Amino acid sequence: AMRDLEIRGAGNLLGPEQSGYMMSVGYDMYLKLLNDAVLEQQGREVPVRVECSADLTVAAYIPEGYVPAAEQRMDLYRRIAALRTTSDRDELTDELLDRYGDVPPPVEALLDVALLRAAAMERGITDITQKGRQLLFSFDGRIDPSALLAVCTMASYRSRTQLTAGASPRLTLYLQPKEEPLAAAGGLVEALRLHEKDTQQADGASPRKEETAHEK
Repeated sequence: AMRDLEIRGAGNLLGPEQSGYMMSVGYDMYLKLLNDAVLEQQGREVPVRVECSADLTVAAYIPEGYVPAAEQRMDLYRRIAALRTTSDRDELTDELLDRYGDVPPPVEALLDVALLRAAAMERGITDITQKGRQLLFSFDGRIDPSALLAVCTMASYRSRTQLTAGASPRLTLYLQPKEEPLAAAGGLVEALRLHEKDTQQADGASPRKEETAHEK
């Protein structure tokens, strides 16, 4: 599977180039290529995935100096991508501390990206893309347009968001000077979650039972 992926342009995935390739194609595409290659080698059908893609300018990877064994790095990439809650993250972080020592910033960022994607999927976000100092959020049909409008009119977002309505709404968030894209994306997703929670409580509805990345 590794060699099959190398043929697709990844280079030597078991060598020091692997993290650079991941950064060039994006974390999500990297994992998709890796998983698809494994499934194809096993003769299994490659499933169609409906997930949230996050393409942000952030150093999020596992340094070779932190986890020297390539096979272990690959396994960790898959496990990190599967994180859904802060409990999952805490458990994996404890394991990393025990096995490899203090978690370096690029790995912390990788964990943050995984939780961002999990929380974004719960909100109906299908894509988060950074273009310069803008973050573009794409939504599926599940999103309540009134929720987007409510967040865009909040004091912290009123002057730096642009909403495009339609069957698949899009929201543009303009980053403030020195604002980190990962933190900004997480903040907006959290604002949507809190608005949904407040709306459910006001309507007397029960909040979602599933535990999201920000709720525990």
